[in-house]
Amino acid sequence: MSNRTRIEQAEASPVSADTREGQAPTETGVHTAVAVIAVGAALWFIAMSWLDFARGGEIDYLLAIVTLFFVIFFTLFLLTASYSLHDPRWPLRDTSFREFLRAKVGTATGTMRGRDVLIEIALIPVSLAFAATLIGLVWSALH
Repeated sequence: MSNRTRIEQAEASPVSADTREGQAPTETGVHTAVAVIAVGAALWFIAMSWLDFARGGEIDYLLAIVTLFFVIFFTLFLLTASYSLHDPRWPLRDTSFREFLRAKVGTATGTMRGRDVLIEIALIPVSLAFAATLIGLVWSALH
């Protein structure tokens, strides 16, 4: 079915646009705890990098550049999130974290369970933070 056909069907629907907008959505968005976990893991990774490898000279300079890039990208993330957070085009119901894990979450490629979204978003930052911690412990033990 083409997009044009779907649009025409929605416009011809006997339910008014006001009623459709007032209905509670069946999907939920990404819970704020997921973003907090991912950003917290990224901060943990940067902190471990500074604590383990900052020894002066060129390494400190490179760590400062990496930290600056993180601040830039985090600011861009916050800016885009602030624009879309309360956009009326994407009404989402508020859920508890437990309900989020079981709920359907709308993504660009379709819907996924909240648990899968959590794993997909948080796996890489948390893994990198654990890896930085382990590498730092080994590095500190050897030097």
